[in-house]
Amino acid sequence: MEKWELIDPYPGAHIRTKVGEIHHHGIYIGNGEVVQFGLPSDAFTLKKDIVVMRSPLKDFLVEFLEVKVFSKQELKEKRSNEEIIACALSKLGEGNYNILKNNCEHFCNECIFGKKTSYQVEKVTNYIKKVLSE
Repeated sequence: MEKWELIDPYPGAHIRTKVGEIHHHGIYIGNGEVVQFGLPSDAFTLKKDIVVMRSPLKDFLVEFLEVKVFSKQELKEKRSNEEIIACALSKLGEGNYNILKNNCEHFCNECIFGKKTSYQVEKVTNYIKKVLSE
């Protein structure tokens, strides 16, 4: 189970904001800036021109800001905050957005752990599998 807190972000933090029933994710890089894969308004779209961008935190926020609290195991696996920021910045301008395979949460987890994963997508996929098997 993931844990999130309503605390001030630190450089290299995995942050999220609620957009309707889902969350939009980004990497806080400091000085009031975030690197995010598209804007929160892109969360429900199937547009192909969504890219990784650097923007003011105010452009990221929809509702409140949450900061990921890493488990002990995740702390062992995650990159340093400096490496996370460097990875996020290296991806500026990248595209190929896909809501199921390459979304904002996939982007953040790739920057942090080196692998694209999305808890939100896994949760929906598992729910659909459960419903179909009944």
